[in-house]
Amino acid sequence: MTYVKPILLAMLFAGTFATPSFSQIKFKLQWLPDSLAWGVFAMPEAGVSPSSYVLVGSGQATVVAPTGTTFVNLKNFSGNWVQNALVPHPVENPGMDYISFGFMTAEPPLKIYAAEETLLFTFQNGRQEVPESLSLIAKEDPFNVFPNSVNANPGNDITLMDGRDGAIYYFTGIYAHNAWDPRPERLVPQGPFRKGDDKPRKIEVIRP
Repeated sequence: MTYVKPILLAMLFAGTFATPSFSQIKFKLQWLPDSLAWGVFAMPEAGVSPSSYVLVGSGQATVVAPTGTTFVNLKNFSGNWVQNALVPHPVENPGMDYISFGFMTAEPPLKIYAAEETLLFTFQNGRQEVPESLSLIAKEDPFNVFPNSVNANPGNDITLMDGRDGAIYYFTGIYAHNAWDPRPERLVPQGPFRKGDDKPRKIEVIRP
């Protein structure tokens, strides 16, 4: 479930007076062979350049997995995330389970960088076999409606406010849909990425 914090209400209020922003944030689910884990990443759309003063109002990622799938060893890299909801085989999609991870606090810091991926958190498979499929919940998923059969609130979400100019950033969609697959013949390589405990990059100033 998504936790709505007071800061989110303040952000939405501030957003009504800020310059309208259509800048958006995307998520992906990526297999990381070096960690033997899946990672959830965030990346801004092309042309978006958030500052270092971004505040996080809310966040959630819902993973859709075959019924009986379990995840272990959740590790946070950008923000503090917890597995806070499990809906097993709902009638809307009885062959799948819905596992949600919710954002709690921005510690480790959660920063979004222009044209770069940020690793939010990772988790490992709690079973021996590789799942036949794994994905972040799609907008058109049959369970991604409200009300649904269990009155749950699945979905992917992130809401950020840039303290520099008041721009509001929202979750807009999923990219790299096939990057979840750990099978060697289907592996999608992962490039460089950022995480919350990265040290600020030094900026070289050239003076005349």
